[in-house]
Amino acid sequence: MAISRQQITARGIAQQSGLDTLSSIINYTGEHMNWGDALYYQKISTDTDYATTASNAVTDSLINSPASVIGRWYRFHTSGSPYTTTTAPIYASSAFVFTGEESGGLLPSESGMYQKLSLIVGKEYQVSVQTLISASTGTIYIKTFSPNAKDFTENSSSIITYPITNSSTGIVTSTFTANTANDIIVIYYITSSASAIVVPIANISIQEKQEYLIPVYATDMWGNAHKVLRVAADQILSDD
Repeated sequence: MAISRQQITARGIAQQSGLDTLSSIINYTGEHMNWGDALYYQKISTDTDYATTASNAVTDSLINSPASVIGRWYRFHTSGSPYTTTTAPIYASSAFVFTGEESGGLLPSESGMYQKLSLIVGKEYQVSVQTLISASTGTIYIKTFSPNAKDFTENSSSIITYPITNSSTGIVTSTFTANTANDIIVIYYITSSASAIVVPIANISIQEKQEYLIPVYATDMWGNAHKVLRVAADQILSDD
């Protein structure tokens, strides 16, 4: 009796591995942001605040006021020339509130907050920022950085553009891959308004990407469900 070498039997059963057709299901799970909900963290106004006039306010803050404790918020603000002076983010009306201005012929102010994260190197994460309706103008920048010797390398960047109305997208998402176990997220605000204005953020979330592969099923003419299998072009049929 000849031995069957066919890949799939007449009843649709795979006789070789690797013939399943798989579908990818992506989900974001867990929480890697500590105190990301402003309503439940009303202490931002008392967190470490660094004043800077350096040419790059963000990296100067990360270097000279390092986020030494994982999961703790740190703040910064520009305090004079070449920038317009402003204040660091505070808590108000159930939100993290950022203040900005551009006046006196100076560069626009920068007001921000940052946190050292606990991540898995090489994993992909999604950042979600929930804003509130606001008539103010300007831009919130959401960036991630990795330590690089005595400096920092920017990994990802996304923005929220104000004003925000009830027809705007209230949640802005972006993804990044962790370059180190302690990448840092930075959120800061810039505006060209000639007078001081504020913008609110309600929640910041960071979740890990999880990808699952599941077999694809189809229904035949009799209503029976079965796996969808691949067949090689040079399939060897039964020797029977």
